[in-house]
Amino acid sequence: MRRTAFIVSALVVVTCGLTAVSGSAGAVDDKATCVSFNEAWTDLNNRLGALGGPGSFSELRRIYLDTAEDLRVVADAADQGSLKDALNTSAAHMNRLETATNMDDFYRVMEDPALIAALDVAGTPCGL
Repeated sequence: MRRTAFIVSALVVVTCGLTAVSGSAGAVDDKATCVSFNEAWTDLNNRLGALGGPGSFSELRRIYLDTAEDLRVVADAADQGSLKDALNTSAAHMNRLETATNMDDFYRVMEDPALIAALDVAGTPCGL
């Protein structure tokens, strides 16, 4: 009887511990999300600054596609809410640059009101 009670107790502790860990694993609050978002945006600006003038279209496109991936990673780790949604929307729009073949295509994507609005929703609470 004692052994059975001990085993049941151990299972309850393990099960509760796993539930607590799995419930909070991965998601971070908006403050931590903003830190990651600001880091991604700083990296974008640093890479753009390193172009030192008109760079090649393919380099410019690669920088923004990398940033889209960074935003997707930040969004994946974020808590559910408007910030996560805005980051996912921004990343999805920026990923449209994959099919851009010239600067006209690039500007068409980057000047899309939906992208601008999503970046505004993400940037405002994060101080951008």
